[in-house]
Amino acid sequence: MIDKPLKSWDTRVSISKSQEDIRNLLARFGAKKVSFEDDFESGSQMLRFEYPLKDDLIVPVHFSIAIKGIFDWLDENGRQSWNNEYLEKQAKKVSWRHIFDWVKANINLVEYGLIPFENIFLSYFSHVLPDGTYKSLGETILPQLYSGEIFNKILPKNTKGTSGAKRKN
Repeated sequence: MIDKPLKSWDTRVSISKSQEDIRNLLARFGAKKVSFEDDFESGSQMLRFEYPLKDDLIVPVHFSIAIKGIFDWLDENGRQSWNNEYLEKQAKKVSWRHIFDWVKANINLVEYGLIPFENIFLSYFSHVLPDGTYKSLGETILPQLYSGEIFNKILPKNTKGTSGAKRKN
């Protein structure tokens, strides 16, 4: 088994402080709206913001954050005295701290011209479905990517007549 250390596993930074840090970071970066949500049915957390891609185009960005992997790690590697309620709260604290670190690192890449905003956040661009739920571009495209269909539809064939994706035999 590979040892998987977890950064900030014992953080004391509250969920609300991490969310405040994310909100302030995104506001400084130019986001027009920022919101955080809990989906009590699925147990996931959500981060949404709107970003002005161009003067006349504002894109909604949506992250659905599943804490299960963090919860499982903490359950296996945390303190023996932690009960499930504490584990869940700590998993949320760790998850939001990781989201803050990820957003900060990626915004720095954009701010210093290393990678365009669209290249980093494209799969998280989202839209609202008729039932009021959100679906990201990544959620829409990934099934077509996995099937190879997307390469046949939108990417040109190379000179050998094949697309860029190859399946392992």
